[in-house]
Amino acid sequence: MGKQILIRVDASSEIGTGHLMRCLALANEAKQRGWECTFVLRDPERKIVKFIASFDHRVEKLLSLFDSEKFTSNATAHGHWLPVSQIQDANETVNIIHDLKPDWIIVDHYALDASWFFIVKKCIAKILVIDDLGDRDIICDILLNQNLGASAEKYDGKLPINCRLFLGPTFALLRSEFREWRERSLEGRLDRNIENILITMGGVDAENYTLQILKEITKSKYAKKCAFTVIIGGSYPHTNTLYKFLNASKLRVSVLSNVKNMAEIMSKSDLCIGAAGSTSWERCCLGQPTITFAIANNQREIAKQLSQRNVAIYSNIDNLLGNFEQFFDVSGKELQRVLSMNSRQICDGFGASRVLEELEKKYEN
Repeated sequence: MGKQILIRVDASSEIGTGHLMRCLALANEAKQRGWECTFVLRDPERKIVKFIASFDHRVEKLLSLFDSEKFTSNATAHGHWLPVSQIQDANETVNIIHDLKPDWIIVDHYALDASWFFIVKKCIAKILVIDDLGDRDIICDILLNQNLGASAEKYDGKLPINCRLFLGPTFALLRSEFREWRERSLEGRLDRNIENILITMGGVDAENYTLQILKEITKSKYAKKCAFTVIIGGSYPHTNTLYKFLNASKLRVSVLSNVKNMAEIMSKSDLCIGAAGSTSWERCCLGQPTITFAIANNQREIAKQLSQRNVAIYSNIDNLLGNFEQFFDVSGKELQRVLSMNSRQICDGFGASRVLEELEKKYEN
């Protein structure tokens, strides 16, 4: 067998799909380099399994018995993301490790801490953890936090002494399409008229920010000058409500679902209104001016850092209208230029490649 990577990650209406998507970006890069990748997910929806398989990756399912009493004593802040104990999850993952004998295991899961890693580490030499929080003890060889403002101090006392840290958007895990579209997206970006607006609020958008944003934008006198592209994920639960609004609206809106050409769509958009999750780095790579929302607790720090560096406008529903309309006033062009110039400096799209190069060094050793 060739080089093997096992990826432990979950996706659901509560967890969202951002963790899965960044792992998928790394897996796709690994596949291009000759690695075989297996995703391990607990109770995955059929469409998630099908989506992963469409990229020729293997999927192993951990199944929970939901008719039994749910385990509730996971000590991590996101313990509710895991419907079984960490010990059970670790032991079931170990069974798969014994079968596949991967060279690396990659873990992207807020509900897992040192008690899980202690069990898994006994049977595999190399672990990479993708994290954003720094809120728990972790046992790993490499810790990746791809966010702006990520610091070693956040992990003081929480990692093994010899653990390596990959910090910041230099290591942002983007699919190769973003670096391929980067040059075309940046060309002419500084002098565009704001006409094509992209709205993308993540793969789930349980609170239906998409609809709230559209309702606010409708109030703007500039809305009729624009065409809107709305991207929803396969797990978006408000499709009927969204279309009901659009059918009665005068906005020009195209709704796309489960797109596979996101980089192209972003590149052709003049302004994005989007969630401050992993797609933040995709927008930065393409130099896209953005109004960003923190729709989950772990996105607040990202949105704050983007705002402090004049990379994106940090907004909420109440001040969205003013933030939107400033792109059309006399200083709108300058705002557009500042955001685009600053954002393109943050991320170049080669993060996944950098990470794989390091994994391959470890493999060679």
